[in-house]
Amino acid sequence: MCDTEALPMHVVVRCLVAAAVIVVPAVASAAPPAGHKPQRTARVQKEKAEAKTCLKPVVEVVTGTESASFSLAKCDGMAAPQAVDQLSILARPSSAAKPKMDKLEKTKGPDVAPGVRRIDSRLVQRLEQAIEHFAKGSQAPRIQLVSGYRPKSAGSFHQSGRALDFRIDGVTNEALVAFCKTLPDTGCGYYPNSLFVHMDVRDAGAGHVAWIDASRPGEAPRYVSSWPPPASDANKLPALPSEPAEDTRADGKRHKDGHVYYF
Repeated sequence: MCDTEALPMHVVVRCLVAAAVIVVPAVASAAPPAGHKPQRTARVQKEKAEAKTCLKPVVEVVTGTESASFSLAKCDGMAAPQAVDQLSILARPSSAAKPKMDKLEKTKGPDVAPGVRRIDSRLVQRLEQAIEHFAKGSQAPRIQLVSGYRPKSAGSFHQSGRALDFRIDGVTNEALVAFCKTLPDTGCGYYPNSLFVHMDVRDAGAGHVAWIDASRPGEAPRYVSSWPPPASDANKLPALPSEPAEDTRADGKRHKDGHVYYF
């Protein structure tokens, strides 16, 4: 440093200039480069990006000779990206050709592709809930999909892409339907003489809806109020009504989709 009081003016000026030369580069080097983002901002953006891609464990879905492994839901429980479309392709009717995932248009609407109805995302969420409830260890659960979208099932939730018939490997249908009946605004069909459970998603306020169909594969539906039925009623199982059955919900509205319901 210069002693400005003891030096001539021209020497003082030189000292001040030299000091400026030293200080300016130091200040410039401390400034962040152009385009630099604070570390905290970068961390927040990274956390947001990770949150968008956080997915639940992968499950395997099998139907006939086809299968696919993917996450049904994000970590927040909502349907995972493309999970609805992937499940919809597997749940399509046999009359519809299988579209390729990489060629699907990212558009909203009732159909994923010609003849392939988009499954209700709330149904995908309920399926994930069932998977989580029965999860065992790190092994990916396996879902056997029996039936999904059925365009000719008039009056059924299958016709609108809001129902699935399925089973989960290693889980009894009795246990699966019991869990299904804990889900609000959900229809649960138990088929003790078949190999699947029916699950459908209903509008808010529908409550808990369930039925038991004691028919065997290929037979007309036969509904009972309990299973196994009392011995005296074993040979008196009711046949399917000629008209779609109706029942009154707690809110006074009526269901009508071809099933008799027992609450």
